[in-house]
Amino acid sequence: MTIEAPNQTLLAEIEAFLERHDISASRFGTLAMGNPSFVLRLRGGANLTSESIVRARAWMAAYKPPKPRRASGNEPRASAA
Repeated sequence: MTIEAPNQTLLAEIEAFLERHDISASRFGTLAMGNPSFVLRLRGGANLTSESIVRARAWMAAYKPPKPRRASGNEPRASAA
């Protein structure tokens, strides 16, 4: 296994996560790592520490999608003509 293998594996996991949860790469980086460029750098071949890999995976495992917003009841009503 090459040194790039863990990074490529993590990148594949992140790409699937982004697709599944409809989250942008920069939002993922900001929320998970405090760095909006995290995924872009990973896509570009950046090497990660084992701590970063563990942190990203832990964040994905703990992620709870926001509940869909429901109508507030404040939408304008159609007037009867």
